Amino acid sequence: MPQYFVIIGSKDNPVYEAEFTTQQGQIQQGFPQNLKELNPFILHASLDIIEDLQWKSNPNSQSGNLGGSGGFLRSRNVVNTDNCYLGKVDHFYGLVITAYLTYSGMKLVMVHGNLTGDVQIDDNAVKAFYQEVHELYIKTLMNPFYQINDRITSPAFDSRVRALARKYLNK
Repeated sequence: MPQYFVIIGSKDNPVYEAEFTTQQGQIQQGFPQNLKELNPFILHASLDIIEDLQWKSNPNSQSGNLGGSGGFLRSRNVVNTDNCYLGKVDHFYGLVITAYLTYSGMKLVMVHGNLTGDVQIDDNAVKAFYQEVHELYIKTLMNPFYQINDRITSPAFDSRVRALARKYLNK
């Protein structure tokens, strides 16, 4: 199943993007060309949903805490640490869009595709992929030559993200 993965900065700019293809025999299977061109637009359309979920009330928070707002970014005191992974946030003609939102406002978004049309998502594997890519991004932030919201052009970062995709997404 091919995936199109993007890290979107806090200013809604693409910081990193990659397409992960699957190998079946000698053939690399990715998105068809017409769909490959639509992937950035599909992700852009799902940003409104992601930002809406960012500020949605958290049903696990106590109504007395935090003035009753319980918004996503205000839920740091909640014991549940799974609130960064939003899971499936949107779908588009058989494609599934999943998202992971960091507390700094970075959005990790992925389009999951399948040539047959029915996409099955392993939430645990996708969540683990997002968490490890988030750790890689944090390590990139520690580089004194990197500015927040700049494009990540490091080949080492790219190869590590692709290795994580092979480990978690192409099972």
